[in-house]
Amino acid sequence: MTAVIVTVDDAHLAQLDAVAEALRRHGLQVEQVLSEVGLIAGQLPAGRALGELRVEGVAAVEEARTVRLPPPDAPVQ
Repeated sequence: MTAVIVTVDDAHLAQLDAVAEALRRHGLQVEQVLSEVGLIAGQLPAGRALGELRVEGVAAVEEARTVRLPPPDAPVQ
């Protein structure tokens, strides 16, 4: 599975749930709909292209990234 972040364009913010449903039909397992910022987070099955999520109302699709920070008491590198 690939973690994905979808940005909804400004013209479709009022239809965020409809965009999320369209993404589900294209294979995205929607985990969160963040209406305040117009983002939809989910998981795309392995082997599926991010481009498959280019549905009406989508401004951008990108793979989610993980950032890990050392604990506060770790030595400076």
